[in-house]
Amino acid sequence: MVVHLSALIFPLIIIYSAVPGSSLFSWHPTLMALGVSFFMLEGIVIFSKSSSLFPSMARPTKASIHYWLMGLGVSCVIAGLVVIYLNKEQAGKPHFTSWHGLFGVITVGYACAQSTGGAVAKYHKYLGHIIKIRLADLKLYHATSGLLAYLLITVTLLLSLQTSWALSTLHWTLWYACFGCVGVSALVVMIHITTTYVPQASRSS
Repeated sequence: MVVHLSALIFPLIIIYSAVPGSSLFSWHPTLMALGVSFFMLEGIVIFSKSSSLFPSMARPTKASIHYWLMGLGVSCVIAGLVVIYLNKEQAGKPHFTSWHGLFGVITVGYACAQSTGGAVAKYHKYLGHIIKIRLADLKLYHATSGLLAYLLITVTLLLSLQTSWALSTLHWTLWYACFGCVGVSALVVMIHITTTYVPQASRSS
């Protein structure tokens, strides 16, 4: 259950350090941390046999919770992207010039595409006549694509810890705690996806 502690500790540290509402910028790390490190992470591990808080819950119920958590996560990261864009505009600074900014916008775009794929899978019975892909295959593609999505999230989070804001604001103990949370979360998600869905992909091929 360490992953659930990570899902709480990372956002709490960022929220404590950013002091949301103290400035326009303060909402960027706050929304991003909540979006990817809490909502999205919990939305993924709910399917994990070893890490889910509800291992005996029916899969359709888990899928519905996953759908809403990921929706909240994507909404947060889109809002976080809008905030940093407006903040840069107000300051007259160029956009997406750092590695963190570049990976960030790519990650948000990929997360939106990934969520669209999940919505198509959820409503396949209404879209099956348009999307000529079997539901089982669509779910498999969505899950394995999530591996790349979380890899992008992990890289973006690690790069965020190298920004001037993080280095100047986070106490070194909090910085290492955040680094550890990102590492633990990535490890749990990667193990879950590779052990659950990659073998299915191998069998289907």
